[in-house]
Amino acid sequence: MKRLLLAFAIAGASLITLNSCTKEYITNYLPGITYTPTIKGKDWTVDQGSIVYYKELVFPELDAKYFNSGTVQVHLEFADDKGFYNAIPATIKGIHYSFDYKVGLITIFAEDRAGQTENALDKDIRAKITLTDADNGGN
Repeated sequence: MKRLLLAFAIAGASLITLNSCTKEYITNYLPGITYTPTIKGKDWTVDQGSIVYYKELVFPELDAKYFNSGTVQVHLEFADDKGFYNAIPATIKGIHYSFDYKVGLITIFAEDRAGQTENALDKDIRAKITLTDADNGGN
């Protein structure tokens, strides 16, 4: 009888102890977002005395959380090649495209390495800008 009572006592204590544990999930989820602004040919600004053109895009969605723990990707779709995106940085038709960003602002650069800006930058360019989540690995 004592063994039976001891077994019930151990089983009861085990059930109470194991059921009292709860799992907590901490999520710092940033949803992926894509925007597609159009850059008109007349929107480019030339950096005086150089072959670099740039377009600044005010981007309030690029906040401190995305800047510190997310990623930014930029792809370009050209008016004469619709349905096809080019990931940048890349050299496309003699123009080297790149970008940089800070909180609230993305700047797209076009460096005319082959002297072809009249052909490449005078047409509309659709930029596909994607903000995605990433885990902060910590430093």
